[in-house]
Amino acid sequence: MEKQTVGWQMLVTFFGLVVALIAYFWAHKPLDPALIASLGGAFLDLFTISLIVSLAGGLGRRVLLIPTLQLEKGAGGEHNLSRAERLALEGTLGLGILGMGALILGLVGFYKPVIFWLMIILLAMLLFRHVLGWSLDLFAVLHRALQPPTRWTRFLALTIVIFLGMALLHALAPPTAYDSLNYHLLAPKRYLEAGRILPQPDNHFLGFPQGVEVLYGLAMGLFGRDTSAAPLHYAFGLFGLLAVGGLLKRRADLSTAYLAVALLVSAFSLWLLFGWPYVDLAMFTYGALALSITASFVKHPLEIDLKSPPYGVGRGVRAVNILLLGIIAGLAMGVKYTGVGLLFALGFFLLWNAPRQILRNGLLLVLVTGVIFLPWGLKGLLLYQNPVYPFAFGGLNWDAGRAYTFSTPGTGLLGSADAWQLIILPLAATVFGVEKAGTYSFTVGPWLLTAPLLLIFGWRWLGDSERKLARSALLLALPILIFWIALASLSSIGVQTRLVIMGLPAASVLAALGFNGLSKWPRKPLDVGFIARALLVLTLTFAFVDVLRDTVRARIAPYLMATLSRTDYRRANLGVYVDAMQQLRTLPEGSQVRFMYEQRTYDCPPNVICIGDILFDHWPRPLRQGMTPDEGFQSWKDAGDDYILLFNPGYRFSAEDTRFITENALFPSALENWMMPIWSDAAEGYTLYTWK
Repeated sequence: MEKQTVGWQMLVTFFGLVVALIAYFWAHKPLDPALIASLGGAFLDLFTISLIVSLAGGLGRRVLLIPTLQLEKGAGGEHNLSRAERLALEGTLGLGILGMGALILGLVGFYKPVIFWLMIILLAMLLFRHVLGWSLDLFAVLHRALQPPTRWTRFLALTIVIFLGMALLHALAPPTAYDSLNYHLLAPKRYLEAGRILPQPDNHFLGFPQGVEVLYGLAMGLFGRDTSAAPLHYAFGLFGLLAVGGLLKRRADLSTAYLAVALLVSAFSLWLLFGWPYVDLAMFTYGALALSITASFVKHPLEIDLKSPPYGVGRGVRAVNILLLGIIAGLAMGVKYTGVGLLFALGFFLLWNAPRQILRNGLLLVLVTGVIFLPWGLKGLLLYQNPVYPFAFGGLNWDAGRAYTFSTPGTGLLGSADAWQLIILPLAATVFGVEKAGTYSFTVGPWLLTAPLLLIFGWRWLGDSERKLARSALLLALPILIFWIALASLSSIGVQTRLVIMGLPAASVLAALGFNGLSKWPRKPLDVGFIARALLVLTLTFAFVDVLRDTVRARIAPYLMATLSRTDYRRANLGVYVDAMQQLRTLPEGSQVRFMYEQRTYDCPPNVICIGDILFDHWPRPLRQGMTPDEGFQSWKDAGDDYILLFNPGYRFSAEDTRFITENALFPSALENWMMPIWSDAAEGYTLYTWK
């Protein structure tokens, strides 16, 4: 009887609490529809990426269970790679396979959301055990990483969490980064609209390998949200950090592992990439995985015995290591052609460690790389008449003039007043590298490319395992540095640090080991280790100020909390570009608009046709081909152009380009003769013209 009374009282109490809660929030309404839509959309994006990444992890784990690809094990029966490294390798390999699948679907005309859902459901059914196991392992590794044992490692872990957390906020916001609107998101948008991968003659960037962009199409197609692309790029970067951290924990210690990751996420330009739908973090991760694998067998002779299945067990390293390196290099080249720099570094590594077997090892490496890159070469050949479009063989809407404009030969550091920087390129990139400005267009922080020099003084204090790791990192970093020097010598584009981002994992390992050596110095007469940590705390604090300022300036919190609309958020970050795209919506259906000195067509409304000025050569090119200014305008009119949208700052910038200064100087007067302005934004950034 007493139990019944208590049960009745508990029931009344529970419903009373619920009613009070509902009544209170019915009156105060903390969750309005706009906030629910904003936060719900963010969680939907996170769910989308979690689904894709977990499937990729399970797929990669299943592939690595194939006998030919099984990872080498140590004497204790454990894989030579750490748990974090294996998770990163499995996840990244799975994403690469999904990207190839998306490419094939696109080429045969099945690049459609319904096909994507069928593929995901089928994979989930076939790989459920592997997907679940991989996901649980990832959760366990991340959970353990958030429980560092010492005060110093807790500080570093907290720093990493804060930086990555703020980057994730950027990733969940609408895309505004320049190249994402220029081509990284334009490609999947067009492919989804067409239901297949088609040639795009108006944008040569879409002829490049697109190992990440086709995955963006998969993510965007599931729920029709372009905000799901950047979190996928974020996931690539997270895999790279896992690989670096796991490698250093395995070969050095936990403190060094946390420090390397902290140096990476606090490099401002690298941190920015975690919030943008670009492709560079995939290259970063391939570099990290290449280092992980090479560091796992550097102590062995690199020889292959194909007569003793599975490939030389008991005779040093198995061929699986070189197979995996070839797969990584091939996937890297399927993202960016600069992946050839990673292939060059891996070839150098094999040559250094096993010069007598270099023909066999090198042939296997190149062969596997070529097989993995083959689908992208076929895509280029079929759609753009060039397997490495737009280089070497020309192709769709491409000629020598455009090749010259794109490659900017002769504009590198060699022969310029800054040629001395080639000798100290990493130091120069550290000092003069400013995000989206100057020669290097990338900020790496004060230590990432300079602290490796500390190894000169701290080498004697490192243990044997740490020295072997440093040698492995150097053997990858030095060839990539040579590759960078070659690019920087020839072209102003090649100077950019972002083009060799696959070398930053090796740089972070060397930098962290450099600080590790300092921490082991004698504390008397001067505690150098303490001073080094104090400097690290100071620089990480300054880096936090930078990312906080950028996050506040971008107004991400107001957007996520629904006090700022998507349009207003994008206007705050893109300026009058948003107003210009909205103005195009008022034009008659089917109007054709030629953009002048503006590349970005991602936001072109569906009621008009936009032709982007992808190389800023809409005007100089016809004049270089022999047309007069009047003939140039007449050709546009004959081609069906109804309007011209002029980006005025873009013209002023291009007017100073010494390569086309004569042609660009003729544009204003010719424009005035043929066309008249009908709209301009308040800041006069864009002006819309129609024919007189």
